[in-house]
Order: sequence, then structure tokens, then C-alpha cells
Amino acid sequence: MKKSIILLTLVALAVSLTACGGKKTSENLPDSKIEVAKDTPSWKNDKAKADLDWYINFDWFAQVWGNDVSSKYITADTGVNITYLGGSDDKLNTMMASGDLPDIITMDGSNPFVKEADKFAIPLDVLAEKYDPYFMEKAAKPETLKFFTRDDGHIYGYPNFSNTKSDYEKGGIYANQGFLVRKDMYEQLGKPDMTTPEGFISALEAAQKVGVKDELGKTIIPIGVTPFTGDSSEKNGVFNRTLADFIGVPMLTQDSKYYDRYTDADFQKWLKVFVDARQKGLADRDMTTMTKDDKDARLTNGSYFAYFAADLNSETDTMTVWANEHPGKEYIAVNGPTSTTGKKTALPGTSIEGWTQTFITKDAKDPQKAMELLTYLVSEEGNNVMNFGREGETYTIKDGNPVLNPDLLEFKQTDPAGFEKKVGLTTHLWLQDSALLSRQMGISQFPKALQQAKQWTQDYVVPQFELASLDVYLSKESSRNKEKIDQNWSQTIAKILDAKSESEVDQAMNDFVQYRKDNGYDKLVEERNNQIAANKKKLE
Repeated sequence: MKKSIILLTLVALAVSLTACGGKKTSENLPDSKIEVAKDTPSWKNDKAKADLDWYINFDWFAQVWGNDVSSKYITADTGVNITYLGGSDDKLNTMMASGDLPDIITMDGSNPFVKEADKFAIPLDVLAEKYDPYFMEKAAKPETLKFFTRDDGHIYGYPNFSNTKSDYEKGGIYANQGFLVRKDMYEQLGKPDMTTPEGFISALEAAQKVGVKDELGKTIIPIGVTPFTGDSSEKNGVFNRTLADFIGVPMLTQDSKYYDRYTDADFQKWLKVFVDARQKGLADRDMTTMTKDDKDARLTNGSYFAYFAADLNSETDTMTVWANEHPGKEYIAVNGPTSTTGKKTALPGTSIEGWTQTFITKDAKDPQKAMELLTYLVSEEGNNVMNFGREGETYTIKDGNPVLNPDLLEFKQTDPAGFEKKVGLTTHLWLQDSALLSRQMGISQFPKALQQAKQWTQDYVVPQFELASLDVYLSKESSRNKEKIDQNWSQTIAKILDAKSESEVDQAMNDFVQYRKDNGYDKLVEERNNQIAANKKKLE
């Protein structure tokens, strides 16, 4: 709560500071150094060079520009050399408050600063018109541009991984959640049905009784879930949304309004199944407190029979290490908890909002070269360089698609961490088009240890465009209330998972519902419904 208030205060401070003079605006941009054209990206004609600073608001990102294959090619093509700067929200807050900004900023699309972009970023449509019209005409996706156009008519940030309606129609999009089991144990147990509450508990009990030990000689833990703490993509393990997605709890009501998933009867029923599993000693006892390192150690030691993953991509290294060292015992995806009322599993694929947004700031030393770089990275040509390198050197064209050289593909699929470090054709993803990569590589884009699980998701992946940026544009009051309610839910779900009876679960839920009501929930839902309606209008 305190952090949120500080953040919002700094957002306001940043607005006031960055609105001061000395910044490049739409009116005082320098003239273009070349004659621009709609059909030709400007980087092909502009031979000037530039050194730009690019801030990535993720403290885990530690790549250095120029140390890998793709960044060397990108600099050779565009003349732009990048110095990556990294950090977390605290550093971004300080940066915004000081008004001293790098040339380019990338942040999560849900970051509160996104909605203040008109105060610190130059509109991309203005930059494109002056320096590189190819961006609007050819490089960017028309549906994405329409969705990100604000009420003032401008586009401030461009997302990576933005999957549009046409991308979904073309197919090849994967979800990122999975219910995994150790293949050897699953087969030893006769491939039990774990889709019903009864079958789920029965399979966990059978796994506990079979007496398998992990690599450390410890008894197998029947089930674990994504950590509740740290930088997990889903807070509260799988109990914010993944469990609800697996059992098909709707996101919207039949009249396209926000649906209260937490109080859904089937969701409550399955929550009690997990409570039952914990009471019987079948679930990880540290479920609500374990760290990512704890979870990684369990997976690389094969300590779980079943693992419910909210983020398969983050399990790349753990699953690869275990699978490489233990063929036949790898984790595979199977049907997990399923609706008791006949609803179909619905796993969200990346939406039109994507993951991050990238902005060119009003402090950009060379806004023309920054725009040319952005156009290059958004275009199919730039995506090919980011993902495959240079034709004839690191890849060839087969059936119209780039295909990595066999040795590089084998390296990428069997040692993804080593591939990223030494080759880097997976590193510069801040403007990547994941749908294009899927059409080009299909399942081959993933490490071998992840391919079966990713393939499994294809039958269940669904777009959820109406919910895009759902909480980004909340009022300050509702943003504060959302954070309080989220914190209360974290406390509630921990209390529920430690409950000793159904009545304790019901009481905890009743207390949560009352807390929400007392802290602006009705207005929060009203604002979410307004965003859903606005999204639907943009998607028409």
C-alpha cells in the first residue's frame, strides 16, 4: 500500500517535471536528415550512426549489446549502437521524477507510467511521419496501431508479442500454462484421470504411496504449484487465474461485463480440493512461502509428481536440466483440473496488448535514429535478424521461412541458457512479433523439454482481447483500492489453503467479499466495465 502511494505520487511529480522546457516535442523536432518514403524504411537510406541508451525496466535483464550475433547485425544495418540500462520500478520512479530520461524506455504494459506516456514520450505516429513513414505503412500491425491509438489521436508506445485477431486466425499461437506430471510416475500409476476432484486426490495419494525418491533421496511431493512470492508471473501461485482458466471459469458475463471469478461456485469447489490435498499432506507444505529458487531446486531434482505451472516459459531451464539428465522421466503436460459443470478449459494466449511497451522519450538525443531502430525491430526483416541472424550465415530460407542452421537449432533446443548467452538469437525481444515467429518456427521455437507442454496448450488457447489493459487506466482511487483488495486476496488465499475445515474456507471468503465491498469494489468493477466497453469499440 505504502509503495503504491509513493509510486502514484512520483507519477504526478514526473508529469510535472517532464512537462518543463528543454524537451523535444512534436513541434520542435529537428528536420529529417534524409528524404523519407512510405515504401522504404529510413534505416536503409540513413547512413548516420548513433549511440543510444535503452532502459529496460526489469532488473533480471542483464544482456550487453554487441556481445551476441543479432545485436551486431542490428548495429551493422541501422548504424545504432545501444547501451542497455536495467532496473526495477524504484529506478524508473527516480528516473521519471528527475526528468532525466534515456533515449528509449521499455516497461511492462501494465506499469502505471504507461498512462502518463504523453508526458515523457514523443508520439510514434509523429516521429514516423517526420522520419520514417514505413513504420505506420508497412512495419507495424494495423490492428495493433488502432488499439494503441489514444483519445488524442496519438500512439505513444508499441508492444512486443502483440497478437491480433488475424494472428489467431492464422493459428500457431500457444498458451503458457500447464499441468505437468513426471512421465515415469504417471505411466507407473496407469495414467490416472486427474480431471475430477476425486481422481485428482486419488492420483496424488497413489503418487505418495508408490515410494519414489527424488535426486536427493527425499520422498516425492505429490503436487507443487508456481511460487506465490517474488517475480512470478502470477501472484498467489495458480490461484489468481490459472486454476480458474483450467476449469473454464468465464472472464465475462453473458452480456460482456466483468465476471467475479473468485466467487464462482466451481472455483470454490476446486479450491477446497486443494485444501483437502494440503490437509492430507499431498501438497507442498511450503506452497505459500516458497521462493523461486526453492521451486527450481524441486523441479531440477524431480521432487514433484505433479506441478501446476502458471508460466511454462519460466520453467525452460529447470525442465531442460531435468529432462536432459533423466530421459524418460521428463515432465509432460496432461489434462489437469477440469470443470465440474461442463465448461471447456480456456487458456489465455498473448493478447493484442502484448507484454511490454517501448517508448521514445522527449530526451532522445537522436529521435530520428531511435525511430529508425524501432521501425527496424518491429518489421519482419528486423524480426528475422533478432530471431535468426543473417541469411547464409546463421540461417537459410526453406519453403519461404527462415530456418536456423542445424547446429544452432540443436543448441537452442537442448541448451537454451547457453544459446542465449553465446548466440543471443532470443535476447532482443522487446519489439518481437511472437506470432510471426510461431508461423516461421512453429513448435521448433521452443526447447525440446518444453515442446510437448506447449503443443498441449494449442487445443485450449483463446484470445481475450476485451480484457486488454483492464487495470492500466483505472482512476487513482480505484488503483489504490485494487492494490488493497489484491493484498487482502493474497492473505485470504493463504488462509484458505491452511484452513482446517470447509467452514473456515467459507468464512475466509465471506470476509474477503465484505472487505472488497468496503474498499471500493463496486466502483472498481464499474471502471473495468468501462475499459471492456472501450476495448470492444477499438476492436470493431
